[in-house]
Amino acid sequence: MATDKTFDFKRYSAPTDAHENHSLEDGSDALANRGFAISFQHLPSGKSVYFKAFITQFNEAYAPDWAAETVYGRADPIYFFKNTTRSISLGFKIPAASEGEAYENLARVQKLVQFLYPAYVDVQNANTISQSPLVRLKVMNLLEKSTVGLASRGPTEIQTYGEYRSTNDPSKGLLGVISSVAINHNLEDDASGVFEKAENTILPRLIDITMEFKPIHEHTVGWDESGEFADNTSFPYGAPSILAAADDQTPADRFASEDEEDVFKTDEERAAEKARRAETFASEASLDAAAENAAAFTFHAWGERAAAEADELAAQLEWDAQRRGGTTAGASYEGE
Repeated sequence: MATDKTFDFKRYSAPTDAHENHSLEDGSDALANRGFAISFQHLPSGKSVYFKAFITQFNEAYAPDWAAETVYGRADPIYFFKNTTRSISLGFKIPAASEGEAYENLARVQKLVQFLYPAYVDVQNANTISQSPLVRLKVMNLLEKSTVGLASRGPTEIQTYGEYRSTNDPSKGLLGVISSVAINHNLEDDASGVFEKAENTILPRLIDITMEFKPIHEHTVGWDESGEFADNTSFPYGAPSILAAADDQTPADRFASEDEEDVFKTDEERAAEKARRAETFASEASLDAAAENAAAFTFHAWGERAAAEADELAAQLEWDAQRRGGTTAGASYEGE
């Protein structure tokens, strides 16, 4: 049974149709059916629509907003942070390898346009907006919902990388609003052209879509007091950071994780690598010890210098007191 999430350019073709080449196979169908697709979900209706991922444009923009307050006598203003907004520009092509696929593409674009409108409810014989046309947009793993609590690292960097994947489930898309959509049917393009389905009926061979999308994040976006990215450490691409894990490792832990990469080395290469690691570990340990000794020596030298300066100051005060006929221990002295 055909569904909106499956692609088959021969779906509407009759087996005896002389205008169709039934020996032709479209590799893009296989890729799209494996999840390489762009999906939209309309929240008010719960309906979804999919497009093959012939992406021509995918740009993200992050804009921190600062309020500047000028202070008299200060060269630079004082900045107060307000928020950081995110916007996404998406463009993709919708080609048709057959007349049937051109018809299906037109229907998919039609559904996307319908997603730009709200849901209404009848209140005393008057239509009233009940839900705004919020949508979820999913572009494979590059644009999806960041779910709180699902960002985690595996026991090793290799396992973390191996477990990184995404699905084509539109309910996992990023929540937001579509602020603009431009549709080009390429009717004037001789290279693309159209299918003449019937009298006064044409189907574009190629449709271009460009849009602006404004995300609405469903979790805290920022850092907590412990120095971790709050709620979700894999924002915005769902990729748990293996770089942070490497930065926090000790030399011994780092060498242990590197052992997993030695499976394709010979015994001699592994032995040489272990010797190199041992030498590096000893060198780092020596550097740490040298740094500690230098710090202790600096502290000791500073203490001796401070003590000498204190003795010199005390001697100066004593000499001044004797010269004036007083004493440093008393509160009075005889004037000259």
